[in-house]
Amino acid sequence: MAAKSKDLNKKTLTDSSQENKDGNNVDALTENYFAVSVLRDFILPDLLDKDTVELLYWAGKNLSRQLILDMESLPELFSKAGFGTLTVTKQTPSSYTYSLNGPEVVQRFDTNNDDPEFSLETGIITETVEKTIAAYCLGTYTVNSKAKSVSIKIQIDRN
Repeated sequence: MAAKSKDLNKKTLTDSSQENKDGNNVDALTENYFAVSVLRDFILPDLLDKDTVELLYWAGKNLSRQLILDMESLPELFSKAGFGTLTVTKQTPSSYTYSLNGPEVVQRFDTNNDDPEFSLETGIITETVEKTIAAYCLGTYTVNSKAKSVSIKIQIDRN
């Protein structure tokens, strides 16, 4: 069902350290990454099956409501939660585009056979933008497997 084929040469979830220039091991991922990844990438997809994407999107929106976030706090939340580095790359009157990257995102591409999903993160951003600007929003994401990054677009409906 949600099980994915395992390539023995791919990194595993626990392979999160790397060497710096001096040859010392450096933990490249946040402390919270492992727990978040186990839940989001393995346990919840097994439980939710084909509804994973939609339910995680709505769970992200609900989480944003409970945390009472604003747009300025999103990058810090994403860093602390182990989601990756979030930056606004484009802003227009009808949309916001965010980039999500960093070692946490790379690790998700490596452990999910280049097919990770980011609906939880998209839901969090969507609801936060919606609350901040007081307009209905819809979020979508696009993965770039080659660059191991994600683009999240929040479309604004001001009608």
